[in-house]
Amino acid sequence: MSTPYDQGKAALDELIAWAAENVAEVQRNEATTRLHLIDQLLTKVLAWPLAEIETETAHEGKYVDYSIGRPFTRLIVEAKREGQHFSVPAGLTSTIQRLVNLTDGEAGKPLKAAAEQVAGYCASRGVSLAVACNGLQIVAFLGVRTDGVPPLKGNALVFPSLSAMRENFRLFWDNLSKPGIEARNLHVTLKEGGKKSAPAPLSASIPHYPGIKRRNDIRVGLQILAELFLEDLTRTAELEEEFLRATYATSGALSQYAMLSKQILENRYSLLHESDSNFETEPAAARGGSISPNLAGDILASGLSKRPIILLGDVGVGKTMFIRHLVNVDAKEVFQQSMVFYVDFGQKSALMSDLREFVIQDVIRQFREKYDIDINDRKFVEAVHHGALNRFDKGIYGELREIDEVAYRRERLNHLARLTSDSASHLLASMEHLRGSMQKQVVIFLDNIDQHASELQEQVFLIAQSLASEWPATVFVSLRPDTFYRSRSEGTLSAYQPRVFTIAPPRVDVVLKKRTSFALNVLKDPSILPSFNPQVTLESDSLTACLEVLLNNFEHNENLVRLIDNLSAGNTRLALSFVSSFIGSGHVDTRKIVDIYTQSEHYNIPLHEFLRATIYGDYEHYEPDSSPIANIFDISEPDGREHFLLLLVLAYVETSGDRAGTEGFVSSDDVYTYGQQSGFSADQIAWAVERAVRKGILERSPRARNVSGVEHIRVTSAGVYTARVLAGMFAYLDAVVVDTPIVDDAYRRIISDAHSIIDRLRRAGHFRAYLDNQWRTVESSVPNPSLNWREHSTHLGNEIARISDRLQWNE
Repeated sequence: MSTPYDQGKAALDELIAWAAENVAEVQRNEATTRLHLIDQLLTKVLAWPLAEIETETAHEGKYVDYSIGRPFTRLIVEAKREGQHFSVPAGLTSTIQRLVNLTDGEAGKPLKAAAEQVAGYCASRGVSLAVACNGLQIVAFLGVRTDGVPPLKGNALVFPSLSAMRENFRLFWDNLSKPGIEARNLHVTLKEGGKKSAPAPLSASIPHYPGIKRRNDIRVGLQILAELFLEDLTRTAELEEEFLRATYATSGALSQYAMLSKQILENRYSLLHESDSNFETEPAAARGGSISPNLAGDILASGLSKRPIILLGDVGVGKTMFIRHLVNVDAKEVFQQSMVFYVDFGQKSALMSDLREFVIQDVIRQFREKYDIDINDRKFVEAVHHGALNRFDKGIYGELREIDEVAYRRERLNHLARLTSDSASHLLASMEHLRGSMQKQVVIFLDNIDQHASELQEQVFLIAQSLASEWPATVFVSLRPDTFYRSRSEGTLSAYQPRVFTIAPPRVDVVLKKRTSFALNVLKDPSILPSFNPQVTLESDSLTACLEVLLNNFEHNENLVRLIDNLSAGNTRLALSFVSSFIGSGHVDTRKIVDIYTQSEHYNIPLHEFLRATIYGDYEHYEPDSSPIANIFDISEPDGREHFLLLLVLAYVETSGDRAGTEGFVSSDDVYTYGQQSGFSADQIAWAVERAVRKGILERSPRARNVSGVEHIRVTSAGVYTARVLAGMFAYLDAVVVDTPIVDDAYRRIISDAHSIIDRLRRAGHFRAYLDNQWRTVESSVPNPSLNWREHSTHLGNEIARISDRLQWNE
């Protein structure tokens, strides 16, 4: 089987032969040259897909002949008619030439005009690679450079004829084909080298970075108690029903604090069934909080549908809480008449090589521990396989009973051993037996799959499909939307017509209030939980005060709730972890909070205080990989304008998404076009987008890509909040400054490690001034930027001045 490289070489041979046969024709004009020669070079020889080539794209009234690459333009080709010859000075035979040598004098005018034209297109669009081509000759160079060398004074890769391309085909392919361009080979060939890295951030010079923030014994104790009462307590069997009734928050209620539009929140799963009518979806919870009538009907169907029921929801929206509430509260009477098995694909399943066997063994364990039924008990096995034993007695070994009782019993035991050796078949037979003898249906939940890779989620769905079709059971399986979208179009789910119920996140503020209130009740009255050690310690008294402070703030401190609501982006699990981190954090003066609250019965948590606990976690300094909050000022290249690239992208995606439709998604083509027209390279944009997706401030839509063939992204509430609020806060800049490369030598010398509040304020002032300087460059190069940094800078300056004044007043 030939490779694209072999196919390209063969296509070039055919093109050379065709050009030789048609050399006597009238010289082709530009349009004909493009049709006969350049199109063939790009698509057939260099293997660029037609879908990645656009012609006559307009920008600022100028039209580009070829824009090549998706989702962003990787190179621009300026086409000239065949007769417009590019002259190479006599004696210069190398394929790499100084471009200025090729554009000198009268003979170099055609190439100079073409090079200046395509370099201008590259500069205005942020595309680094430029090509001038007349069909028979190609000159490639760097249209945008970051080393201070003017594009027309740098090196160029020159192929003066089709034959030269064939003689140097490896060089031609490696530098200009689709895989060669993606590998940045042309940059290396032209001696620019690899992409220049940004300077090392301040963190590189801080000893023992990121450091562990020390906590005293009281803070450590508070952290442990907070995790116990806010998280571990929720899994206590003796309190389960009371906990669920007291703390469950209905899914689907729209947040009043979210900074995303209500339309986006309401249409969270609207792309789910676009262009796909082979399945139905509906919310699992009806209006008013009750379960959907259709979901209730599926539960009562007793496995007759022979297909699993999918509970679809994003990570942390409360799928597990929904299942627990469904079993213990909403449909309690139904499930009391059923045998319910909950298989948790948490950390344990990651170690299992055979997922199906993991499910089977876990169900067998739950039969034994939950229902006191050992399916391997001798009497139970004989009851389950009573029919098989009767057939055994009627078979050839039946007569053995009259001849040799011991031999008969041995054969009978061997027969039973064979029947139970396949655990799946034996479990199925056991279920059939119990359903007949106990008149109970079987319900199986496969949950917490979203904590694993998409491939594992697909495997679990296949297991669920197998169980639903083979076992007398109603099978529920929870999945993430992104896995479902992808699998419906190209994966394992494409062959099935699933029953899908969507679970939207509850209001975060309601969850926090209910969970904190319940923890307080148990903490104040240990008799509610008999297994809890009733000793009242200093730490538990302090925890009571902290929880009361939090509850009061959740009810009255809108700024705090808005921070938690938006940064958690609908992930209630993450929101609760923020609260647990705050209690006992080494960055929070818990003793001060307790003392003030004890004296005044009131404490208003400042935004910066909660943010510090969240952004630092257990570390002394901001550590980007472990922190849930992104550093939007990080850069990949020594380009100070890039500090604002992610902010510009977030603002652009937000405004464009609001205009585009209810889902808020924007095509990545549009994002790259905007970024490149703002003067940023495709590599810079790709790095910013990938980082934003990884940190949860942008999200992709696999479904939209499957429908249109183009990747779509939208901003999350965490992204909007980070761009609008955090970017102008002292506490945020004070944290991320250590992780932000500084490209100005003068500022890099004065932005140093700082510990006291006075030194940190001074450092933040320097950092703000540095960013202001870089922003002036953005303002001069980006027409109508989607971001107004000056507003953030003014707010930041006012906050720094306010804190400084307060410190002086306290002195």
